[in-house]
Amino acid sequence: MATTEVEDVGRAEASAWWRESRFPLFVASRMLSLTGDMAATTALTVHIYQETESGPAISGLFVARVLPRLLGLFAGAISDGVDLRRLMIICDVASFAVFLGLAWLDPSYLAMLGLVLAAEVAATIASPAAESVVARTVPESARGRANGIMMAVITIGFAAGSAVGGLAAGLWDYRIAVFANSGSFALSATLVAFLPRIPPVASKAGTGTSMLASIRGGLRQLRVDPVVLLVTLCTVGFTFAGAIDRPAVVFLAEHDLNAQGIGYGLALGGVSIGALAATAMVGRVRHLDASALVFTVGLLAQAVGHLTMGLAPVLLVLVGAAVIAGYGNGLESISGMTLLQNKGEATSIGMMMGVLATGSYLANAVGSVLGGLLVNAAGPRWTFDAAAALMAGLSLLALRTRSAGSTELAAPSRT
Repeated sequence: MATTEVEDVGRAEASAWWRESRFPLFVASRMLSLTGDMAATTALTVHIYQETESGPAISGLFVARVLPRLLGLFAGAISDGVDLRRLMIICDVASFAVFLGLAWLDPSYLAMLGLVLAAEVAATIASPAAESVVARTVPESARGRANGIMMAVITIGFAAGSAVGGLAAGLWDYRIAVFANSGSFALSATLVAFLPRIPPVASKAGTGTSMLASIRGGLRQLRVDPVVLLVTLCTVGFTFAGAIDRPAVVFLAEHDLNAQGIGYGLALGGVSIGALAATAMVGRVRHLDASALVFTVGLLAQAVGHLTMGLAPVLLVLVGAAVIAGYGNGLESISGMTLLQNKGEATSIGMMMGVLATGSYLANAVGSVLGGLLVNAAGPRWTFDAAAALMAGLSLLALRTRSAGSTELAAPSRT
């Protein structure tokens, strides 16, 4: 078959899955719920600070949000055994009810934490389900493109939601953002209802996957598959290193570089721009989506970016290095997710996503605490150096795995 004919067939297949899975509806539902959720989280954080001016009170909100996420393994196992459309609708409706109650009642601090905890339980169950949609509905050759789109949705939703939540809490009433979040979940559930059914993948016995079987299958994959193990280890490790740097960005921008309030925002904006640039390349460069080489390049770019941020003599260099770090993070996220979806057992994809989520949340929490201690003890530049050294070590591990000649780490073949 001629090259042009192969390309025509590939375009036809891509168009077919796009229509049959109604993927644009799924993308729109995720954009709405992610943006609304970030807006509510930002508004609640500002509101609690305004009401209490207490660091521990804000930490209580963080704990309420993180605790349910530690059960990601079980949430992923649930998604492996059920229809994903139905599960996502149930979670969206539950979140709609919780945030509507929060906006309507304007509860006390403790009651607010209880409602946030309930909403995060629903979000914990929904997260691996949403990440499993790509693995179940998108053909392998198009998963990189789909993951790139979802990465863009997350980045845009994070930025837009943070801005809306901050404005609502600062200029009007935090409950405006919370009420809008409730509406976003209602619209999301409506859009998901128009998706076709997404049933569980049948086991070798021809039946659905039980929770215990999903957990066993996911843990077995981590133990025996070098791709799954490497991607999981590096993703969690880089999340930990990035969390160490988070407090250092504020200190470096505001104190060392004397950016007078704007430096921290510009640095975060640079990370977002870099991540969006990575998503824009998906589908335009061959094998970008599912290549372990590209995954490793993403790791190295982050290490270089974070090291340069720590060495930055002026704000412009800090922002440029943040763009590089964000670009590397985008490559790592897209190619890593696609590698997991392509290499993992179909009956345990949700469980693997849950393990990754739980590990990342734990790494985020521990890294943030350690980063604060390091900044106080050694200063922001040494904190960046420590995080970059960890990133470099994980990058070398990935390079060593590739140089060993493992065919498992090659990009999957395309026809």
